[in-house]
Amino acid sequence: MAKTLKLKLVQFNQALDTLNEALKKETDQFIRDSVIKRFEYSFELCWKTAKLFLSEYLGIEVFSPKQTFRELRKNQMTSEKDTVLLLQMTNDRNQIIHDYNEKYSDEICKTIRFSYYAAMQRILRTLEEENGENANL
Repeated sequence: MAKTLKLKLVQFNQALDTLNEALKKETDQFIRDSVIKRFEYSFELCWKTAKLFLSEYLGIEVFSPKQTFRELRKNQMTSEKDTVLLLQMTNDRNQIIHDYNEKYSDEICKTIRFSYYAAMQRILRTLEEENGENANL
């Protein structure tokens, strides 16, 4: 089971690397859409990797992104501020995949750049640290 989590952590890290690559580019419509798409799959890997961690190491079964982020908070793996941000990120991710709106796309791209990317990085680092500590069990 730990090998599955390690693989997910690697995939999550790679996804964040591709998102960061797009974020470094000057934003035009093409880059904005690339940032949003890379955000979508990074978000999926974020919550699903955290879900796997909660299941494997803490025996906690969760079934949605919001439930996953709330459990991370309950287990002191995220701050209150980051939890609020992660819950908002879930709402924004749901909206962006269901509704296309040019103005909203511009806004979400900025939010990804200035808030969501860093929040997902913090989740990755926390999971990597926790996985390292738990690898000796």
